[in-house]
Amino acid sequence: MSDTPVSVGRRNWLLAVLGGWIAITLGIIAFPVVLFLWPRKVTRSGELAMVADRLDQLRAKLLKGEWPAPFDFGGKPCLLVITPEGAERLRQGKRLELNDLRAFNAICTHTDCTVEFRPQPGDIFCNCHNGRYNLDGKNVSGPPPRPLEPYKVSLRETAAPGQEEIVVSRT
Repeated sequence: MSDTPVSVGRRNWLLAVLGGWIAITLGIIAFPVVLFLWPRKVTRSGELAMVADRLDQLRAKLLKGEWPAPFDFGGKPCLLVITPEGAERLRQGKRLELNDLRAFNAICTHTDCTVEFRPQPGDIFCNCHNGRYNLDGKNVSGPPPRPLEPYKVSLRETAAPGQEEIVVSRT
């Protein structure tokens, strides 16, 4: 017979708390790994078409060194991209060619971060995990598992030349 009583209740409580903290820590570590291994589902935007900008407005922004921010397209951000050749044609006031302007769903295919167009390096970049896409929307580095969803870009003639509307629609 021992003189010191053993507190089984307190020991079990401490073991339960320790086990809970270990489980929470493992969950915190496993969650990003699971997200990386099973990327989000492919999403599609709902709208058929919308006007993103006008050529004269785009040219004015380009001459100032600015680029339009992603715009709303069916409840999702949409990104308008111009090729370096197209940017040069636009600066010189020449007519754009068919493939100079491109549009993509601006949600990264890895996580739900919004990507941005970087004219200087000539890529589409995701700040969340340093994911990079080329100007065709193909994933070239980082964790994005698949390309961005492309949209069709066309120019709608207006009464004044040089003020054509840039129309983005689902492909």
